[in-house]
Amino acid sequence: MKRNLSRETRIALEPRKQPRQERSSKVVDRILDAALTLTREQGTKAPTTLAIAQHAGLSVGSVYQYFPNKEAILLDLARRWLSSFPEVIARRIEVAPPTNREEFRQEVRKLFIDTSKLYLDNASLMPVIEAISGNADLRPIQNEYDDQIVALYAAWLQHVNPALEDKVASRLGLLMMEVGHACRLVGLKRDRKTYDLIEDDVEVMWLALVNPYLNLD
Repeated sequence: MKRNLSRETRIALEPRKQPRQERSSKVVDRILDAALTLTREQGTKAPTTLAIAQHAGLSVGSVYQYFPNKEAILLDLARRWLSSFPEVIARRIEVAPPTNREEFRQEVRKLFIDTSKLYLDNASLMPVIEAISGNADLRPIQNEYDDQIVALYAAWLQHVNPALEDKVASRLGLLMMEVGHACRLVGLKRDRKTYDLIEDDVEVMWLALVNPYLNLD
């Protein structure tokens, strides 16, 4: 991932040092937790490094030991958000495959509940995620996780129907990821009722898309 970023971008946004001891890891966690709390409280307004330090109970100098600027902190939060999706999707592969369409619909609903919480709890990070998508230097960061997510969706579909071809499963996985993400971004910019309705619409679209390929009654 790092090789795909320009040298200037890496220098500007990469953490200054990686925590090697438990104490250092806890300091980084305090910084990120403080930044996430403040972004949730302030909405689209990014918190200052000083505010993050104060909320974490640290000096600004301590924060700068690990992050060169507030953008690097938000970028690390975005990475953590992106990295949470593979685990959530993988849970669907760990259970027994559904034997009919209703059981599969229930599995889809469970996935939607888990992933929707990730979006709703981190709505204030969406401008950061959109900025990553629109920046050629930063896009490789999201691509890494996107590839994992598509592969997991494909594996899930093949878990349900082992006869599903790899190319077909990957294509469906890509559509599932892109449609779900784009629609949720739209929903987050509206009110909660609209968001929930869009969620229901996405579920209907997903089921209409994949059911013909799953060989379920």
